[in-house]
Amino acid sequence: MDITSTLEAKSSQLNTDDLIAGAKTITITKVSAGSAEQPVAVSFEGDGGKPWYPCKSMRRVLVAAWGADASQYVGRRVTLFRDPSVIYGGIAVGGIRVSHLSHLDGPLSIALTVARQKRSPYKVAPLPASPAPPALAKPAADQIQAADAACRRSGLTDAGIAAFVLELTQGNASALSDAPFEVLANIVQRGVSPQTVGRCNAKPEAEPLTASQSGLIGTTKPITAPATEPGTAKRLPQGRTTVAADPQPVPAPTTAAPAPGRRSAPALVRRSGPAAAPGAEAPIPGLD
Repeated sequence: MDITSTLEAKSSQLNTDDLIAGAKTITITKVSAGSAEQPVAVSFEGDGGKPWYPCKSMRRVLVAAWGADASQYVGRRVTLFRDPSVIYGGIAVGGIRVSHLSHLDGPLSIALTVARQKRSPYKVAPLPASPAPPALAKPAADQIQAADAACRRSGLTDAGIAAFVLELTQGNASALSDAPFEVLANIVQRGVSPQTVGRCNAKPEAEPLTASQSGLIGTTKPITAPATEPGTAKRLPQGRTTVAADPQPVPAPTTAAPAPGRRSAPALVRRSGPAAAPGAEAPIPGLD
């Protein structure tokens, strides 16, 4: 049983006693005016209505790190800790100090007054601007075995299990031993549906995907346009169409035979139109 919550002081502000259990990192939500003794109130996420009232030394640290415009502090993070060596009225009563600040380019060192006519460097370390994601619990050996047994009872093959884990982890793991604890717990609790078994067994990740399966690779078979058949319509530019005519035989060239009783030379006769007479002979000038 964690009794940290029972240590919180009954007051309207964050106290040193609230940090006895350890340091606390807060995210600032608002900076407002306080009282004459405590002029700055820093509200933060989950403060329960108990803001942090930084002392003058810590206000100097904030200004040195972030500037004097407190409206820019919203969304920034601070790590607070209890310093038992802080003296007030000659007695070590402890106080709240800053150890880390976000939005720093590097470590910060500032000279602060620690006693009358005595100054000492105060160092602050940089803090990430956002909290680190929680670490995933690593599965134990018995959890891996239980998940493996649940997969095999459902009918998954070795390759099917790998494909199933890839689906559950969005490609971040391919084996049960690499899967997060939450994934294994889900397998053990719910098993594997018949539809998932069929899909993962049929498409194991070890086999390369075909063009149609991947949906990303186009066909490599060339596409050729069919030849225009006689008598079929063929579209031309400007929306005109024509009909392919039946192929006509090309007439072979003929040689004219010489007329009896006269000298003549062979002539090439071409068909120039419907009126052309095949076999016509042209007289040779000077030989009549």
